Amino acid sequence: MPEAIEITPNQPGKALLARYPHQIKSLNRPPNVNFYSVDWPRNALGTVQIKTGEHVITIHDVLGISGSDDPNFASEEIVEWHLYGGLGSEEEIAHDVARQRFLSLLQAIRNAGWQRYQGRGHPRLKGSAALRYALNSRVYALDPDYPLSLQEWMSMPDDSLWRFHLENAYLTLTLTRDARRKDVSKKGAYFIKLSLVDANEEARRIVGPERRADWQAALPEELKLLKQDREHTEQLLKQQGVAIDESYQDPKLR
Repeated sequence: MPEAIEITPNQPGKALLARYPHQIKSLNRPPNVNFYSVDWPRNALGTVQIKTGEHVITIHDVLGISGSDDPNFASEEIVEWHLYGGLGSEEEIAHDVARQRFLSLLQAIRNAGWQRYQGRGHPRLKGSAALRYALNSRVYALDPDYPLSLQEWMSMPDDSLWRFHLENAYLTLTLTRDARRKDVSKKGAYFIKLSLVDANEEARRIVGPERRADWQAALPEELKLLKQDREHTEQLLKQQGVAIDESYQDPKLR
Protein backbone atom coordinates (compact mmCIF):
# COMPACT_ATOMS: atom_id res chain seq x y z
CA MET A 1 0.00 0.00 0.00
CA PRO A 2 1.43 3.42 -0.96
CA GLU A 3 2.53 5.68 1.87
CA ALA A 4 0.01 8.31 2.97
CA ILE A 5 0.92 11.81 1.78
CA GLU A 6 0.91 14.63 4.33
CA ILE A 7 0.06 18.11 3.09
CA THR A 8 0.18 21.37 5.05
CA PRO A 9 -0.35 25.08 4.41
CA ASN A 10 2.86 26.77 3.15
CA GLN A 11 4.57 23.41 2.72
CA PRO A 12 8.13 23.70 1.36
CA GLY A 13 8.27 22.08 -2.06
CA LYS A 14 11.83 20.80 -1.70
CA ALA A 15 11.03 19.11 1.59
CA LEU A 16 7.93 17.53 0.04
CA LEU A 17 9.96 16.06 -2.83
CA ALA A 18 12.61 14.79 -0.42
CA ARG A 19 10.01 13.09 1.77
CA TYR A 20 8.05 11.45 -1.07
CA PRO A 21 10.58 11.04 -3.90
CA HIS A 22 8.72 8.17 -5.57
CA GLN A 23 5.22 9.66 -5.40
CA ILE A 24 5.34 13.43 -5.88
CA LYS A 25 5.73 14.72 -9.42
CA SER A 26 6.96 18.27 -9.92
CA LEU A 27 6.70 20.57 -12.90
CA ASN A 28 7.74 24.18 -13.48
CA ARG A 29 5.65 26.26 -15.86
CA PRO A 30 5.71 29.93 -16.85
CA PRO A 31 5.77 32.32 -15.10
CA ASN A 32 8.08 30.19 -12.91
CA VAL A 33 5.26 28.46 -11.00
CA ASN A 34 6.08 25.10 -9.44
CA PHE A 35 3.37 22.43 -9.44
CA TYR A 36 3.38 19.33 -7.25
CA SER A 37 1.02 16.43 -7.85
CA VAL A 38 0.15 12.80 -7.27
CA ASP A 39 -2.41 10.74 -9.20
CA TRP A 40 -3.61 7.37 -7.95
CA PRO A 41 -5.24 4.65 -10.09
CA ARG A 42 -8.87 3.75 -9.44
CA ASN A 43 -7.86 0.28 -8.18
CA ALA A 44 -5.35 1.67 -5.66
CA LEU A 45 -6.68 4.96 -4.35
CA GLY A 46 -4.52 7.12 -2.11
CA THR A 47 -4.63 8.37 1.46
CA VAL A 48 -3.83 11.98 2.33
CA GLN A 49 -3.38 13.61 5.71
CA ILE A 50 -4.18 17.32 5.94
CA LYS A 51 -2.13 18.69 8.82
CA THR A 52 -2.48 22.11 10.42
CA GLY A 53 -0.34 22.54 13.50
CA GLU A 54 -1.16 19.50 15.64
CA HIS A 55 -4.51 18.94 13.92
CA VAL A 56 -4.76 16.14 11.35
CA ILE A 57 -7.55 14.95 9.05
CA THR A 58 -7.07 11.68 7.19
CA ILE A 59 -8.81 11.46 3.81
CA HIS A 60 -9.15 8.08 2.11
CA ASP A 61 -10.11 7.14 -1.44
CA VAL A 62 -8.15 10.00 -2.98
CA LEU A 63 -7.80 10.18 -6.76
CA GLY A 64 -5.21 12.93 -6.80
CA ILE A 65 -3.69 16.01 -5.23
CA SER A 66 -2.12 19.11 -6.73
CA GLY A 67 -0.33 22.03 -5.14
CA SER A 68 1.40 25.13 -6.43
CA ASP A 69 3.49 28.05 -5.29
CA ASP A 70 3.47 31.67 -6.42
CA PRO A 71 6.80 33.27 -7.38
CA ASN A 72 5.45 36.64 -6.25
CA PHE A 73 5.18 35.25 -2.71
CA ALA A 74 8.04 32.78 -2.79
CA SER A 75 8.61 32.80 0.98
CA GLU A 76 5.13 31.31 1.48
CA GLU A 77 6.15 28.13 -0.39
CA ILE A 78 3.10 26.11 -1.59
CA VAL A 79 0.21 28.57 -1.35
CA GLU A 80 -2.63 26.22 -2.30
CA TRP A 81 -3.47 22.54 -2.29
CA HIS A 82 -6.32 20.74 -4.04
CA LEU A 83 -7.39 17.19 -3.23
CA TYR A 84 -9.77 15.16 -5.40
CA GLY A 85 -11.57 11.99 -4.40
CA GLY A 86 -14.79 10.09 -3.91
CA LEU A 87 -16.97 8.89 -1.06
CA GLY A 88 -15.60 5.37 -1.27
CA SER A 89 -13.63 3.14 -3.59
CA GLU A 90 -16.68 2.21 -5.68
CA GLU A 91 -17.62 4.27 -8.73
CA GLU A 92 -21.35 4.11 -7.99
CA ILE A 93 -22.93 4.38 -4.56
CA ALA A 94 -26.44 4.45 -3.09
CA HIS A 95 -27.46 8.04 -2.43
CA ASP A 96 -28.23 7.50 1.24
CA VAL A 97 -24.92 5.71 1.78
CA ALA A 98 -23.19 8.68 0.13
CA ARG A 99 -25.07 11.04 2.43
CA GLN A 100 -24.04 9.13 5.55
CA ARG A 101 -20.40 8.93 4.47
CA PHE A 102 -20.32 12.62 3.68
CA LEU A 103 -21.83 13.56 7.04
CA SER A 104 -19.14 11.39 8.66
CA LEU A 105 -16.49 13.31 6.71
CA LEU A 106 -17.91 16.63 7.91
CA GLN A 107 -17.87 15.35 11.48
CA ALA A 108 -14.26 14.18 11.12
CA ILE A 109 -13.24 17.64 9.93
CA ARG A 110 -15.02 19.26 12.86
CA ASN A 111 -13.55 16.73 15.31
CA ALA A 112 -10.09 17.66 14.04
CA GLY A 113 -10.64 21.20 15.30
CA TRP A 114 -11.84 23.00 12.17
CA GLN A 115 -14.51 25.66 12.70
CA ARG A 116 -17.18 26.72 10.27
CA TYR A 117 -16.19 29.63 8.04
CA GLN A 118 -18.76 31.82 6.32
CA GLY A 119 -18.03 34.17 3.46
CA ARG A 120 -17.37 37.64 4.85
CA GLY A 121 -20.04 39.21 2.67
CA HIS A 122 -22.58 36.47 3.26
CA PRO A 123 -25.40 36.32 5.84
CA ARG A 124 -24.71 34.29 8.98
CA LEU A 125 -27.23 31.46 8.75
CA LYS A 126 -27.41 28.04 10.36
CA GLY A 127 -29.00 24.70 9.58
CA SER A 128 -31.95 24.57 7.22
CA ALA A 129 -31.89 28.36 6.78
CA ALA A 130 -28.39 28.08 5.31
CA LEU A 131 -29.56 25.31 2.97
CA ARG A 132 -32.53 27.33 1.74
CA TYR A 133 -30.28 30.32 1.08
CA ALA A 134 -27.74 28.16 -0.76
CA LEU A 135 -30.43 26.96 -3.16
CA ASN A 136 -30.41 30.49 -4.61
CA SER A 137 -26.74 31.30 -4.04
CA ARG A 138 -24.25 28.82 -5.46
CA VAL A 139 -21.30 30.33 -3.58
CA TYR A 140 -22.90 30.12 -0.13
CA ALA A 141 -21.26 27.65 2.25
CA LEU A 142 -23.55 25.25 4.11
CA ASP A 143 -23.60 24.47 7.83
CA PRO A 144 -21.35 21.44 8.55
CA ASP A 145 -23.19 20.73 11.81
CA TYR A 146 -26.57 20.36 10.13
CA PRO A 147 -27.54 16.67 9.58
CA LEU A 148 -29.07 16.77 6.11
CA SER A 149 -32.04 14.46 5.56
CA LEU A 150 -32.09 12.30 2.43
CA GLN A 151 -34.67 14.61 0.88
CA GLU A 152 -32.50 17.66 1.60
CA TRP A 153 -29.44 15.81 0.34
CA MET A 154 -31.12 15.15 -2.99
CA SER A 155 -32.27 18.77 -3.25
CA MET A 156 -28.83 20.31 -2.76
CA PRO A 157 -27.42 22.33 -5.64
CA ASP A 158 -24.52 20.95 -7.65
CA ASP A 159 -21.08 21.94 -6.33
CA SER A 160 -22.36 22.59 -2.81
CA LEU A 161 -19.78 24.12 -0.48
CA TRP A 162 -18.71 23.79 3.14
CA ARG A 163 -15.94 26.07 4.44
CA PHE A 164 -13.74 25.87 7.53
CA HIS A 165 -10.94 27.73 9.28
CA LEU A 166 -8.35 26.61 11.81
CA GLU A 167 -5.50 28.74 13.14
CA ASN A 168 -4.19 30.44 9.97
CA ALA A 169 -5.57 27.91 7.49
CA TYR A 170 -8.75 27.79 5.40
CA LEU A 171 -10.36 24.67 3.98
CA THR A 172 -13.10 24.46 1.36
CA LEU A 173 -14.98 21.21 0.73
CA THR A 174 -16.94 20.95 -2.52
CA LEU A 175 -19.38 18.12 -3.27
CA THR A 176 -20.28 17.28 -6.86
CA ARG A 177 -22.46 14.48 -8.20
CA ASP A 178 -23.24 13.07 -11.62
CA ALA A 179 -26.29 15.01 -12.82
CA ARG A 180 -27.39 12.02 -14.91
CA ARG A 181 -27.68 9.77 -11.86
CA LYS A 182 -30.00 11.56 -9.44
CA ASP A 183 -32.74 8.92 -9.17
CA VAL A 184 -32.87 8.24 -5.42
CA SER A 185 -33.92 4.64 -6.04
CA LYS A 186 -30.76 3.97 -8.05
CA LYS A 187 -27.06 4.47 -7.41
CA GLY A 188 -25.26 7.74 -8.05
CA ALA A 189 -21.70 8.97 -8.49
CA TYR A 190 -20.15 11.49 -6.10
CA PHE A 191 -16.91 13.44 -6.10
CA ILE A 192 -15.30 15.68 -3.50
CA LYS A 193 -12.70 18.41 -3.73
CA LEU A 194 -10.82 19.85 -0.77
CA SER A 195 -8.90 23.11 -1.19
CA LEU A 196 -6.39 24.23 1.44
CA VAL A 197 -4.85 27.71 1.70
CA ASP A 198 -3.32 29.87 4.42
CA ALA A 199 -4.66 33.20 5.68
CA ASN A 200 -2.58 35.28 3.27
CA GLU A 201 -3.87 33.38 0.25
CA GLU A 202 -7.43 33.60 1.56
CA ALA A 203 -7.00 37.38 1.84
CA ARG A 204 -5.67 37.58 -1.71
CA ARG A 205 -8.72 35.70 -2.94
CA ILE A 206 -10.95 38.13 -1.11
CA VAL A 207 -9.46 41.15 -2.89
CA GLY A 208 -9.48 39.39 -6.26
CA PRO A 209 -6.89 38.87 -9.01
CA GLU A 210 -6.65 42.53 -10.04
CA ARG A 211 -5.43 43.57 -6.58
CA ARG A 212 -3.51 40.39 -5.77
CA ALA A 213 -0.09 42.03 -5.98
CA ASP A 214 -0.98 44.73 -3.42
CA TRP A 215 -3.51 42.71 -1.43
CA GLN A 216 -2.46 44.11 1.94
CA ALA A 217 -3.32 47.64 0.87
CA ALA A 218 -6.57 46.56 -0.79
CA LEU A 219 -7.85 44.30 1.99
CA PRO A 220 -9.24 46.87 4.51
CA GLU A 221 -11.51 48.53 1.97
CA GLU A 222 -12.68 45.20 0.60
CA LEU A 223 -13.52 43.91 4.08
CA LYS A 224 -15.47 47.10 4.74
CA LEU A 225 -17.54 46.59 1.58
CA LEU A 226 -18.17 42.94 2.41
CA LYS A 227 -19.32 43.88 5.90
CA GLN A 228 -21.81 46.30 4.37
CA ASP A 229 -23.05 43.59 2.00
CA ARG A 230 -23.60 41.20 4.90
CA GLU A 231 -25.41 43.78 7.01
CA HIS A 232 -27.72 44.68 4.13
CA THR A 233 -28.60 41.06 3.35
CA GLU A 234 -29.10 40.16 6.99
CA GLN A 235 -31.45 43.09 7.47
CA LEU A 236 -33.59 41.90 4.56
CA LEU A 237 -33.63 38.35 5.91
CA LYS A 238 -34.62 39.53 9.38
CA GLN A 239 -37.60 41.30 7.83
CA GLN A 240 -38.60 37.93 6.37
CA GLY A 241 -38.38 36.27 9.77
CA VAL A 242 -35.12 34.43 9.11
CA ALA A 243 -32.92 33.96 12.18
CA ILE A 244 -29.38 35.35 11.96
CA ASP A 245 -26.56 33.63 13.83
CA GLU A 246 -25.19 36.74 15.50
CA SER A 247 -22.83 34.66 17.65
CA TYR A 248 -20.69 33.96 14.58
CA GLN A 249 -17.57 36.12 14.30
CA ASP A 250 -15.24 36.24 11.32
CA PRO A 251 -11.76 34.85 11.99
CA LYS A 252 -8.99 37.42 11.86
CA LEU A 253 -6.77 37.58 8.82
CA ARG A 254 -3.17 37.88 9.92
